[in-house]
Amino acid sequence: DLECTLTVICNLVTKAGSEDEALEIAKLICAKLTHQPGEKPTLRIKVLFSLYNLLPSLSGKALVYRKALELAAAGKAAADCVVPTFKNIDAFVAYWGIGKPEQRDLFLAVTRILKDQKGMTKEYFKFLNKYLATFDGSADDADAIGAAKEEAAAAIIEFVKSSDLYQCDLLDMPAVAQLEKDEKYQPVYELLKIFLTQRLESYLAFQTANSTLLQGYGMFW
Repeated sequence: DLECTLTVICNLVTKAGSEDEALEIAKLICAKLTHQPGEKPTLRIKVLFSLYNLLPSLSGKALVYRKALELAAAGKAAADCVVPTFKNIDAFVAYWGIGKPEQRDLFLAVTRILKDQKGMTKEYFKFLNKYLATFDGSADDADAIGAAKEEAAAAIIEFVKSSDLYQCDLLDMPAVAQLEKDEKYQPVYELLKIFLTQRLESYLAFQTANSTLLQGYGMFW
């Protein structure tokens, strides 16, 4: 059947003459498997996990796992295949030895899967934090940090809406701090600041002035 055929193809990486050659073969296989992500994504992910286990290269393993996340974004059934692995992400990152840009892409991919998963609000917030924490405000991040505004705002909204998240480090994160001067997200940043550093009357004044904004984010009290 198809799964057996694909598994046999994956075994080609074990016949490669070097890790580099195995990696190139893996890239070709990944390209084929992710070409039509909506077609049997669960099977494709299963095959990618087989490929992951066969690869000797740590960078190759990281690549294949990221491709599995791409397929998982195709739908809930596919996502269910990878969500259980998220508890091991920190161990994976350490094992693969990937750098900050790769970690950033990884955490962002995870958040986009968890965003649509029911009952996983805490996990979604956790990985939003992991993603945002990869920006340290250094010159190296100057070009990339602007792309994190949407996730920074999402983390604030999740924190404010949650009934069981009582503390966070968001105010200390450069990716969040940039919202203070952002035309679109400045009110969201102000809301976070009110929740963490100010009193009820400040929130009530904010609510009166920004009721449409709050309703737009599904915040009703």
